[in-house]
Amino acid sequence: MTPHSPGTGQINTLIWIGFFAALIVVLAINLGLFGVLRRSRGGRGRVATQPRGAVGLQWRVAGVLSGFAALLFVLGIIFTSNATSEPKTTSAGLTSYHGEKLEGPLVIKTTGQQWIWRYDYPNGAFSYYKLVIPVHTEIKLKLTSTDVIHTWNVPDLTPKVEAVPGKMTAVYFRADAEGEFWGQSSTLSGQAYAPMRIAVEVVSPERFEEFITEQQKDIRKGNEAAEEIESEKVAEEKKFEEEEAPEKGSEEEETSIGEGEGESEEEGGTEESGEGEEATEGGESAEAGGANAEAGKEVFAENCSVCHGSDGHGGNGGPDLTTMPKAQEQASAEEQVTNGGGGMPPFAGTLSEEEIKNVAAYVVEDIVGGK
Repeated sequence: MTPHSPGTGQINTLIWIGFFAALIVVLAINLGLFGVLRRSRGGRGRVATQPRGAVGLQWRVAGVLSGFAALLFVLGIIFTSNATSEPKTTSAGLTSYHGEKLEGPLVIKTTGQQWIWRYDYPNGAFSYYKLVIPVHTEIKLKLTSTDVIHTWNVPDLTPKVEAVPGKMTAVYFRADAEGEFWGQSSTLSGQAYAPMRIAVEVVSPERFEEFITEQQKDIRKGNEAAEEIESEKVAEEKKFEEEEAPEKGSEEEETSIGEGEGESEEEGGTEESGEGEEATEGGESAEAGGANAEAGKEVFAENCSVCHGSDGHGGNGGPDLTTMPKAQEQASAEEQVTNGGGGMPPFAGTLSEEEIKNVAAYVVEDIVGGK
């Protein structure tokens, strides 16, 4: 462990104190044993004597050991208390946020799910996989889970903290050096537990504000794209209903040629109309059974654009899909979306099979295909 926060620095110091305390005890015991052996051993023509302790020796040894244990106990309380206390923001940290003075810690809601982390920043920005925080700033992570217990663990910055469904836990820390720090979930949470990694990027306060602004723009762009797609979808449905609606008053304009012929024509027309309706229904069901890239565009904007960017060429933690082998074919793209992997969560329980087919078609045909 290489500590880069006050809390982990205290824990690291306490570990070294424990190590040297154990080393002193081991050396003292062994030196005492060697001294007794040397003093009491038998030589040539001499019988070994039975060792006898001096009066009060046991009490003196017990007193020294008790004092040593009490000292370690007090040091443990002091360093543990310091490690779990709230480290305050320094003058070099984020002292104001969007023009307003930052009172107290910067609060970031952290949600674990199988198998990725989501971070909700103030002002509505959020990110997946990677947490971005300002240096020299007190951070408060409020952790929870959507499914099973996950463990937040970044040894260089924070102690282990559990994210429990239906419960909010908190951890305070302050990063005193810029850079990237890595962690790993340390609670078995399912089949994709291994790739559920934690990435923390510590940046300057100025860069942090830029990051939040960029995230808000990307989220707004993704929402606008989703709304535009939804509007187009509603307009197409309305147009389709208008085209299919029967013309009013058509029955009044028809001329009756004869009762028999009229009835026959009416029956024939009804049959033809029924066949037409059946054909339309068949066409609709055939279309629904296949992948629809246009419908997949909406699914992508709502669920994938935050990580992979609105155009699929990379975003916050998500790679450029045009460079991914599994995004080249429909079957492999569907498999990746369904089961996840490589840091991407599975969407089997979130999206329907039809939505997975559609978004895979959009990725393969439009993003990778360059339409």
